Amino acid sequence: MILLLTFVVVLQSFLLLYPLIKRKLGQRCRMLVAKDVSSLQRSVLDAASRRLSSRRVWMSFNDDESLYAMLAGWKNVVLGRRRHHAYAYFNFPIAFLLLGLLDHHTATGNKQALRNVVHKCEDLLSDAGDLKFQIDKIDQATLGLVFLRLYELTNEPRYLAGSHRINEGIQGFKGDDGLYRYRLGLEIFFIDTIGLLCPFLVRYAQVTGAVSALEDAERQVRFALSHCIESKQGLAVHAFDLIRQQPLGSVNWARGMGWLLLGLSEVVRAGRDQALRDAMREYADVLEGMQEPGGYWPQFLGHTNDKTIDSSGTLMFLYAFQQSGVHSIDAAEAVALAALCVDHRGRVVHASGDTIYINKYSRAKGASELSQGLMLSLLSGLKP
Repeated sequence: MILLLTFVVVLQSFLLLYPLIKRKLGQRCRMLVAKDVSSLQRSVLDAASRRLSSRRVWMSFNDDESLYAMLAGWKNVVLGRRRHHAYAYFNFPIAFLLLGLLDHHTATGNKQALRNVVHKCEDLLSDAGDLKFQIDKIDQATLGLVFLRLYELTNEPRYLAGSHRINEGIQGFKGDDGLYRYRLGLEIFFIDTIGLLCPFLVRYAQVTGAVSALEDAERQVRFALSHCIESKQGLAVHAFDLIRQQPLGSVNWARGMGWLLLGLSEVVRAGRDQALRDAMREYADVLEGMQEPGGYWPQFLGHTNDKTIDSSGTLMFLYAFQQSGVHSIDAAEAVALAALCVDHRGRVVHASGDTIYINKYSRAKGASELSQGLMLSLLSGLKP
């Protein structure tokens, strides 16, 4: 009885003190001091490689890293629930990490980086090219992009077959109007779709010759630019209600703008529409004027109560500008940026968590496969 009472008292004390302890101590983060861009790249690469050794997901999929979220995680572990883990694992964060490693391999010839991606894809794809996960969200088009890149590098048929499976699966999200829904059953167009889907569609068209895929990518981008931006500066809104013809959500969400730019940059690179290239240059000018003094962007652009860096949105902007040829940071700027968002273990941190829904944005920040991969991709594209 005394033992049980002691346990209850200790548990209650922990529950009461946890929020205070986390607030006081949990935000401390020792940042990397990189001598040059080569040492920075090695640190980020090493952290990415370590991440692939497990199925744990860095990126937060909670509203906040709260006591409730922690207890809910413990409950899932005790009860053996894997649904939430599968949702986070077979999703865009791991895809961006793998794409970063492939960019690093392409830029440097590092064969181990390629081998690491091939090994990780054994979790995703069978030898026959069958998917080991269910396609239930448009986000998974990013995994199809990984398969296409691997097919180009290895010429192994299973990767091309896997990309075909992804393409077949995402067609179920396409409406009669030619627009892809972000989730089945919702007549809502999300800005996320541009960055998560369009790069796959562009590459799929290039690899397979399916011109209709490129036409689909262009259609999504043009719709976003005509319906999902505010009138003054052209910043992206989060979504558009296709039934009510109503813009929805934040108009200054940095990652939403990042999703738009990632997709737009790939369509621009396809080179069929000068007007889209001009739009990319205009966005570069607009966002340059919204940078914080340290050369980064926070989670929300313009007026906000949190001016700290959001590495995900920041790296999306810089990578999209680099890929489209609009602007590219140099090695010194990359090292300066890393001092703000790369910890001493090489992990890219200060990335906002996955968005819960329209008008409900994660308050959690931490390490993220999305930012880790984007940093590798950005570093791989630096000019000598």
